[in-house]
Amino acid sequence: MKIGRNDTCPCGSGKKYKHCCLLKESMSTGDLIRAAVQNAGYKEDIANVLCNLSEYMKRKQWWGACHASCSALYVALSELGYSPKLCIGEMLGQGLYFDHSWIELDGQILDIAISMTLLGGAPVSEPIVFGKNIRSGKEPVIKYGVPGRGIEGETLVVNSLPFTDYMDGFPDEKNGLWGVVQELLGRKVDIPDLREKYKNVERVIVREEAE
Repeated sequence: MKIGRNDTCPCGSGKKYKHCCLLKESMSTGDLIRAAVQNAGYKEDIANVLCNLSEYMKRKQWWGACHASCSALYVALSELGYSPKLCIGEMLGQGLYFDHSWIELDGQILDIAISMTLLGGAPVSEPIVFGKNIRSGKEPVIKYGVPGRGIEGETLVVNSLPFTDYMDGFPDEKNGLWGVVQELLGRKVDIPDLREKYKNVERVIVREEAE
């Protein structure tokens, strides 16, 4: 059955279709990210960083770069005065388990990289901003921190590396991932100062108990 523009949106928001999901269908990823940040009650500086990350990942074709993108995002958000948590663990999406990194801020998930995973060569989801899919406005259908086999392979290596070594050694930028931090913040940073400030950062392995 075709939904009329003035009909109540089937998503359950209570709004008219034309002011809800129909509008979202025509919005860019950047506009959806900004709307999600605003709806969650956070400042525009977070939206700017998330939009910059989304644009950077598309420009660089950063498929499967969840560990790198979240490392840079962790530093950028910290530099803005927030207290993010750098998470790593297993996911369940499209019936498959895979390792992944994401950010939690105030207990809510921020995950731009989920839209550019290597799982089946396609995105698992639209970006998740403050715990909701930016296009549907609903909680993600993918599961974070599932009790699977345990992280393995490259993810184990990433988790074992000192944070600054990982940031320094990333090959795509002249200044490693510190250069990506500059892109996200839209300004130059004092890289030696950041190295010292973040030398003791550790990733948090998230593994929920099986039900």
